[in-house]
Amino acid sequence: MTDNFEFTDKLKKNLFIMMGIGLLGLVYVFLLYPENSHARLWSNILANTYYFTGIGLFGMFAVAAGTLAYGGWHILVKRIFLSLSGFLRIGGFILAGIVVLGLLNVHTLYDGVKHILHEPVVTPNHTTKVIFFAPVFWVSRVFVYAGLWLGFSWYMNKFFARTDQTDPKVYKQSKLLAAAFIVMFALTESAASWDLIMSLDPHWYSTLFGWYNFASYGCAAWAMTILLVIYLKSLGYLPKVNENHVHDLGKLLFGFSIFWTYLWFDQFMLQWYANIPEETSFWVKRFGHGYFKFTIFLALIVNFVFPLVFLIKRGNKRNFKIIGFGSALLIFGHYVDFFNYTFVEPNWNHELDHKHHAKVETEKVVLYAANEEHHTTATTTDATPAHDNTEAVATEVKHEEAKHEGESHAHETGAEGEHVGHGEAEVVANYASINIGEVLVFIGFLGAFLFLFFRNLAKRPITPENDPYLKECERITVTYS
Repeated sequence: MTDNFEFTDKLKKNLFIMMGIGLLGLVYVFLLYPENSHARLWSNILANTYYFTGIGLFGMFAVAAGTLAYGGWHILVKRIFLSLSGFLRIGGFILAGIVVLGLLNVHTLYDGVKHILHEPVVTPNHTTKVIFFAPVFWVSRVFVYAGLWLGFSWYMNKFFARTDQTDPKVYKQSKLLAAAFIVMFALTESAASWDLIMSLDPHWYSTLFGWYNFASYGCAAWAMTILLVIYLKSLGYLPKVNENHVHDLGKLLFGFSIFWTYLWFDQFMLQWYANIPEETSFWVKRFGHGYFKFTIFLALIVNFVFPLVFLIKRGNKRNFKIIGFGSALLIFGHYVDFFNYTFVEPNWNHELDHKHHAKVETEKVVLYAANEEHHTTATTTDATPAHDNTEAVATEVKHEEAKHEGESHAHETGAEGEHVGHGEAEVVANYASINIGEVLVFIGFLGAFLFLFFRNLAKRPITPENDPYLKECERITVTYS
């Protein structure tokens, strides 16, 4: 079989069907959730675009890191890494468009930022956020990220396909290109995570959020590469890639999974221990809602426990069926991870949130009145004022209960069907969940990602015949865990 990938009409048709399913998913999300359709629709677009853009970025990072490290093991799959960046042709600019449309009030994802911009400046921290999120500065940054990602993707794909890579001068240029990308990637990747994801809740912050994002879609990129290598081998491509190369990819997937877990625990433990309101608010919102508490630990189990139990064994990393299943599972697991960051704040039922806090305050008044009555009865013979005051408060409480009687019945099941018994705290509703709509949208974005990947892959030979490390990579026959 030729070394040039043939992007067949059948494969294109299947990917277009996947993209059509994604469009149906967007329509489903918009029509089936009228109470919060805009926020849920745009949350899906943001989460999926950011996720697959991160995978494309990491593909170029893998090539740049291997080049700087004088690595030779990855040469046979280098074109796979580079072709992952095909999604960057649209991903970065979709993200920039989401920010622009948010500032134009088309959606409400970044309403928290707009509130900061319009609130009176009261603290130095507030002043810094007002400057950082100045609309022109904010939008300009995101467009710069998109332009740099697209430019490096185009040039790196072109450069590493050159036929004169054994020329010492060209070889030196490859090192300079890789170093330039690493610097650009370190700056834009972290800043983009702040501008696009952390800013959904601008009062919350994490000093290692950029690293956390890097680790999460890094795991997804290794997993995606493994699946694509297995798929291409099933079609007869990559004949020189063997279980040893897949084993190397599996070791990197396992290592990044442990790295992600370390960052997850580090972020959670430090913020819990410090107990700073700006930091703990993130966890309080999610742990106070049963659905998101479940998805947080679901992501932790899938992304840490599975690699630890199954991928730590050498034989499993060399078994195409096991490593393939694990890779697919981790792609889903890290999507759930980004779901937990992207969907919560925009889909919060703030109206019910205010009612919840009002009820809590009312209960505090009743408790205070009861205590006051007991204290007054014990210390004075004139108990009538206290009694009258308690009676007035009780009357007010009954009025509030009657006013919200219809709402109370609906809230007994909580948000997304979560049960709340009598006497328990009322659940603050959030309209977000991973439902059939989210699955359909994910399939659509996956189809678009794969379409751009295969179109990029078909432009040049899969094996870089002129790479100076090609022979070394072909001789890899034994690896150790």
